[in-house]
Amino acid sequence: MTARSLARGLLFFALTTAAFSQVEPWDPVSFTSGGKTYRLVVRCVPSGSYVVLSDGERESVLGGAGGDNLFPTAQVSGAGFHVLWVNYQNGRAGLGLYESGTRTSRVIPLDGLKFAGSPVLVSRAERPIGVVLLGNASDNDDIFFLDLGQNRLVNVSRTSWSEKKFTVEALPEGILVRTETLKDRARYLLEFDGEGFRLLGREPRRVPVPRAKTSPDEEDCRPANTYAAFGDSITFGIIRMNNLEGEEHPELAYPQRVKEILSTSYGPAYPINLGVPGQQTYQGALRVRQDLEGVDGLYFLLLMGTNDCIHGYFSVDSSIENLAFILDAAGEKGMRAIISTIPPRKDRFGKSLFVLKNIAEYNLAIAALAASKGIGYIDTHGVFMATNPPDGWKFLLEDIGGNHPSPAGQTIIASMFANVLAAFPPLDPIHVKDVSTVAPTVRRFLWDPGCESDLFCYRVEYGPAPNALSEVAVTNVSTIVFPGFPSHEVYFRVQAVDAAGHRSDFTRIYTTAEKPRTRNDRRAGESGGPSSPAPPRAGDKPETGSGRH
Repeated sequence: MTARSLARGLLFFALTTAAFSQVEPWDPVSFTSGGKTYRLVVRCVPSGSYVVLSDGERESVLGGAGGDNLFPTAQVSGAGFHVLWVNYQNGRAGLGLYESGTRTSRVIPLDGLKFAGSPVLVSRAERPIGVVLLGNASDNDDIFFLDLGQNRLVNVSRTSWSEKKFTVEALPEGILVRTETLKDRARYLLEFDGEGFRLLGREPRRVPVPRAKTSPDEEDCRPANTYAAFGDSITFGIIRMNNLEGEEHPELAYPQRVKEILSTSYGPAYPINLGVPGQQTYQGALRVRQDLEGVDGLYFLLLMGTNDCIHGYFSVDSSIENLAFILDAAGEKGMRAIISTIPPRKDRFGKSLFVLKNIAEYNLAIAALAASKGIGYIDTHGVFMATNPPDGWKFLLEDIGGNHPSPAGQTIIASMFANVLAAFPPLDPIHVKDVSTVAPTVRRFLWDPGCESDLFCYRVEYGPAPNALSEVAVTNVSTIVFPGFPSHEVYFRVQAVDAAGHRSDFTRIYTTAEKPRTRNDRRAGESGGPSSPAPPRAGDKPETGSGRH
């Protein structure tokens, strides 16, 4: 039966009337059907995991074909029910399906898929005809339809970006699938008389337009030393320790610890904690622009994804797409980003082959993402695992639970973030302008003073021609004076230097061969850009200032 003939045969069809899914991975799923209460659990063994169905009197193993059998969901219809789950074995995905009427279960290979999730069963007259699910056959998640009659898998959406979630409706004319991505929302319909799913429409998501970034006031350097830490409960500061009261400890989390570490070598710094416990990267992507709307800061610290790796909502590729979206939102505000790998875990999830594989692939992808975007990067996972091997890393995680860093672990994360933040070069000097008076013998140039707490001085390279800037002057104030006019003209450029010796990019090359401005000119706000260069002449050495600005 083809998709077309299947569709024509759907005189009456509907989704099963109720769905029961796990809230957290491997948590029991309870549901009622035919007056009886059932319970689904996932049991882990060294070689993988399997799904067990219990009615209170006896247990039945539904998924035991090898590999990991995970994320069961029950869909009830009339007096019967179906159980669906995902099977992972040898790097391939499959779909588990149990029918209560026949008391039989099977695992259907999903050829070509390395990830499958969120299956929804579509039935006709209480008979299953197909399954809609998320799947990954390339480097993003698409919507797939599994035709159970033909055992055929059809890619419905075929987008170059990942679908994050979907809903399914049973309409008189066919199966309606509504999808959501970070870019848009779409609707697809499998019609009775159609050849397969067709796109009904696509509408872009409304994305807030970020406000233009303004330069900080010269008297307020706080924004240049402010960093926003974005993430989940690790960033927020959930720490469950035997010797700590309660579990919310943002004062011990890495955002606050970064401030303390920077105070000794960098100077004053100001954290903004944007961690939300329990969130996955998709939820972070949905809130990032709104969260950053009121943030005026130069740095963006990102540690997020540990919740993605234990759930089956979307693939690692989709999670990385979420992280890229988050980083792009910070980039739109001109923020300098630093991203971290996620730490290991010693809770019950940390022993799962499925979770271990996800963490390894996720962290490799984070390193590649950082390299592709040219941003800061720290390897929290690698440093944790290298601490007093083989088991020293466990002491860097909390006593209770084991999926959050301990205070000692948070300090290590903070130290790595602080080192990378402090290693960024100073911001480039801006607004270089001629502030000379009408005096013919002196030319004075001024630029906006830098605001980083560790800014140390400015280097001015100058010379008689643009390609001959062989002389260097160092000044601790944001101004320089070139004497010897009108007979001497000079070309120059400026860069900032921090206390550790990191240098900004140079400004463009300026020339002193321009008409000095009067006080009225300066009051009117005119800037002294370079004019047509005069024939180069050797100039006297400039005057430099002393003292911090």
